[in-house]
Amino acid sequence: MAGYGPSVSCVTIIRRLGLDFAYTFLGLPLALVSFSLLVSLFAASIGTAVIFVGIPLLALTLLLARGFADLERLRLLQLTGRAAPRPRYAAAPEGAGWFRRITAPIGQGQSWLDLLYAVVNLPIAIITFVLPIVWWAMALGGLTYWFWGKFIPYGDSHDIVTETIMGADTAHNRTLFNTIVGALALLTVYAVQRGSAALQATFAQTLLTRLAVVQGRTQDPVTSPAKVF
Repeated sequence: MAGYGPSVSCVTIIRRLGLDFAYTFLGLPLALVSFSLLVSLFAASIGTAVIFVGIPLLALTLLLARGFADLERLRLLQLTGRAAPRPRYAAAPEGAGWFRRITAPIGQGQSWLDLLYAVVNLPIAIITFVLPIVWWAMALGGLTYWFWGKFIPYGDSHDIVTETIMGADTAHNRTLFNTIVGALALLTVYAVQRGSAALQATFAQTLLTRLAVVQGRTQDPVTSPAKVF
């Protein structure tokens, strides 16, 4: 079995990279959708609160934020392989009137944390999306520059970066420089991809699960798409 160690390790690294990449790559479009939808609804609910319509609209906004939060907990399960604890969202008391029932989410702290996550997560999702994409582009682009670089019509222009670092802007130096950049990016892409996924996951866990665990108010974790809503 010892002879299988390197191949198993390589498969594990590739699988880890795939999970991390999928998590950060899909995180940005999901963050854009949740941010634009929830911020718009929240602004509309605040603006119409004085005419009563805004109160049920605010409750709906928080319910949608809960749905997006559950979706993120499901993504955490896929990333880590461990079910993310789900906060216990208390329902309105038995016998409560219709208005109390539909506005129950407004009085729950976790509902506001879910909304806060959707708002603050967008800049984090942008960083964790862009950084790995740039690193992968440098790795793949640099290592294949020997092929596609010859089709770039430089003409009389000079590559200032290559000329400064390599001493002269020649086709050979450009190829060597870009290959070195690609190799360095490839050697560090695992750390960049892992760090990006860890940053986004840690932020999600902090607002969406850990506070509820500390306070002892959790229920069955989200373990399948059927439980998202």
